[in-house]
Amino acid sequence: MMVSGGLAPLARLMTDRGFGASLRHERQVIAATEQEMIVLPPELLKPDGSLNVYDDIINLFRPTYHKNRPAIQCGGWIGYIPLNDSFALEVAPRVPIGNLERLVGMAAGYTPSILRRHSRQFAHAEGQPASLVEILADQLLASFDRICELGLLKTYVRETRLSSFPSGRIHPFESSWHAEKLGRPVALSSSFHRTSDFGPNHVLRYAFEKLLARFIGNVEDRNRTRLQRLKRAVDRLDAVSRPTPGELTTSAIASIINRLPREREDYADAMMVAQLIIFDASLAIRGAGEVALLPSLLIDMSKVFEDYARRVLADGLRQDARIEVKDGNRGGAQGAKTILFSPVRDGLKNPTVTPDIVLELDAKTAIIIDAKYKGAPSVPDRNDINQVVLYGAKYGAQHVMLLHADRPAGRSHVEFCGKVGEFNVYNAMINLKAPSIEEEEASFVKAIRQLL
Repeated sequence: MMVSGGLAPLARLMTDRGFGASLRHERQVIAATEQEMIVLPPELLKPDGSLNVYDDIINLFRPTYHKNRPAIQCGGWIGYIPLNDSFALEVAPRVPIGNLERLVGMAAGYTPSILRRHSRQFAHAEGQPASLVEILADQLLASFDRICELGLLKTYVRETRLSSFPSGRIHPFESSWHAEKLGRPVALSSSFHRTSDFGPNHVLRYAFEKLLARFIGNVEDRNRTRLQRLKRAVDRLDAVSRPTPGELTTSAIASIINRLPREREDYADAMMVAQLIIFDASLAIRGAGEVALLPSLLIDMSKVFEDYARRVLADGLRQDARIEVKDGNRGGAQGAKTILFSPVRDGLKNPTVTPDIVLELDAKTAIIIDAKYKGAPSVPDRNDINQVVLYGAKYGAQHVMLLHADRPAGRSHVEFCGKVGEFNVYNAMINLKAPSIEEEEASFVKAIRQLL
């Protein structure tokens, strides 16, 4: 793993190159925590009283008033969120950073949202979750698409040849010496020709080959298109040589960036991402640093919690072949998504039914779980109960459950609330702030297993 200090000079070099030059702004940062109410500074108000916030950002919050002052209610998004050219929110999670990294890493299939119109400087982080590699791969592929539109960058190299048909400049002394030695008329000549087989393209080929090696055995549907694009990129660079060890250093890549022509800023973008891939660098969602200048990344904790909980159960119950954990948001063999009405009135659009987690025992639905990224009440919200009971009726599950992202001291991981008709309703909890999140997960899985 390359330490952050080794990559910092590259990030500084990129501050006026590529997309960083046009998207980079020095913003005043407002510290916040997810789900928190934030009173806004007066400078964020327009003369007509509306909020001066980017159009593509405003829908991430709920504008409101607090004590007659304009405010926004933060939701489950965390990360660096630019509000306009002058202000940004740095939204921290309620979950300890170590537990957060575990949640994101275990949330199989989750990919952070990319604010492609807004860049920020990233700090170094330990570990490299799969979702980050996917983001870097997509970012490099997008830059390579722009490169291919204009053609690969080329340079002039001198080629020297000895033949009976000289080209370019002839070297008289060397030509005479070779002709006398060979006993026939030959000439040593040299000329310049254009080639794409040099530094920046060497780096691109290495980065793409490294990504291809990582994804080549990945059979998940969401990676199918990405894998095909990586193969096409490697094929496009087939005539380009692999880099020498001397070309795969931060100083060498910095030198490449520094020599790039200003009209080919597409290469500057690609070099920044390529060096992160080559050096297996990881980026911190929170806090600024000098490792990379890239589009801002946001994490939707509600989606992460759902995917994380499904992964915890799948891993914890894997040893029992009778149990299968399915995703109700997906169709197909691994999913459990279905339609609401069966049969349905002719001409009526049939709504889908998508519970977060479906547990099957011996191929029959046993437990329906809907994840709610919020604190655990003594009794689940009435609307949440209505929703999960409908799921139970549709899937024929005896047990229905609301899973909350908190567990107050003294409370069990799974609490029986009562019966609604034939359905047993449960209040489930995972303490994401637990000092040992692994033990918390194991206890939750144990409580679920006892119901099966």
